[in-house]
Amino acid sequence: MELALRAAANQQRYPQTAQLISQLITNNGRPDFPARHLLDADSNPVPFHRAQDYAYDSTARIVAMLAGTQSGKTSFGPWLLAKWIGELGSGDYFAVTSSYDLFKLKMLPEFLRVFEEVLGLGRFWLGDKIFELRDPRTGEFWAKRSVDRMYARVILRSAQSLSGLESATVKAMWLDEAGQDEFSVDAWKALRRRGTIHKARVLITTTLYNLGWLKQQIIDPAEKTGTKIVERDAHGGEIEVTHNATEDIDLVQFDSIINPQFDYSEYELARRTMPDDEFLMFYRGRVAQLRSLIYDIFRRKENTCTRFPIPPEWKRYLGLDFGGVNTAGVYLAEEPETKKLYAYREYLAGGKSAKEHATDMLAGEPGKPRAYGGASSEGQWRTEFASGGLPIRQPEVSDVEIEIRRTYAQVKTEQLIVFDDLTGTLDQLGRYRRKRDKAGNITDEIENKNDFHYLDALRYIVSSIRSEHKRNWLS
Repeated sequence: MELALRAAANQQRYPQTAQLISQLITNNGRPDFPARHLLDADSNPVPFHRAQDYAYDSTARIVAMLAGTQSGKTSFGPWLLAKWIGELGSGDYFAVTSSYDLFKLKMLPEFLRVFEEVLGLGRFWLGDKIFELRDPRTGEFWAKRSVDRMYARVILRSAQSLSGLESATVKAMWLDEAGQDEFSVDAWKALRRRGTIHKARVLITTTLYNLGWLKQQIIDPAEKTGTKIVERDAHGGEIEVTHNATEDIDLVQFDSIINPQFDYSEYELARRTMPDDEFLMFYRGRVAQLRSLIYDIFRRKENTCTRFPIPPEWKRYLGLDFGGVNTAGVYLAEEPETKKLYAYREYLAGGKSAKEHATDMLAGEPGKPRAYGGASSEGQWRTEFASGGLPIRQPEVSDVEIEIRRTYAQVKTEQLIVFDDLTGTLDQLGRYRRKRDKAGNITDEIENKNDFHYLDALRYIVSSIRSEHKRNWLS
């Protein structure tokens, strides 16, 4: 019933869909290709499975298809994007995946199979990674060169190329494997900016790999006030659809075995042999508390709050992580009565002198915060910042693991609260984890440890503040 109602609503909202899609398909495609089918490995039509039906009929602005491995996510993406192009018409569109390797080996081949082989919608400009669509009224191309105006174009990119995501005003976008570490919160912000004019529709197709921005900005808001329906198949596979009209998000989460082509014995083998957290995320598309997560006790409900005006008399602190490309800062304010620390501001910039950084960091602050930052070997950075007007102290602790443990304790006791609009810091808290060895065991080494500038700044300042308090109490 729910699916039928959504399909009817979609037809009412976009009555021209079928007509426009048929106009886009030329004799170069396969006009007899059945609706609601995708391609198998031999390019034969395969009917959508139930979870794909839910996503296809969604009228939400954001459709997040979060599912297990090999469940039919990437193969589905081009079909919904083509449908949206038929609905929305002339203009720009995005197809973006997490890394260049995935773009080259996975997204691009699947996209071209659908848009060229089956639908015959247009041609691919290889050098600029742009797919040009024909004018459906004439069947002709508008462009003589890749930079000329086109009836419609799909810009294909990797999320690792941020500059390539700032080049269009788009009507819809397909984001594949957006749950991977390489698909950063900065890439997500850039894409959302490019879709603001047209209130672009967004399809996200991914397995869950971490608890970063995708959980915090898509899953959590949808589940907070959304309504959920659950459907089970004969094998016990589940589809969960969470609809949130206020947030305009539909979550479609489902097990790998919802895909009829997925071997049930492989699914059961993974269930028996894998840790529960990994199985939930990699084979079911559900959020789990990763054992490898360093701040595994961080909870959005207990450790974040809505922004409020900070009283001017509260002590202010600043933690800094130095870098020529990425100089990061996290600002904390201490509530006098409880000694709780509130992270209220974050800073990230590069290509500036220490004096320029200092000027920007102090802008809007009621005074100079007490600042700590850098490793013991980074004294020259501290000297240059002091010359620029912002004295920086060497952190009280020089051991990374001790700094992490002290910060962990503040999170666990709810003495560290993060304003819920600090998207960079929150994203990193959901991705900061230990590496695994070849046997799958968790090691002491931090995964991609050079990527977490906000959390380096945070551990510098939190561990130093608490060292100060302890020293003052003892004296």
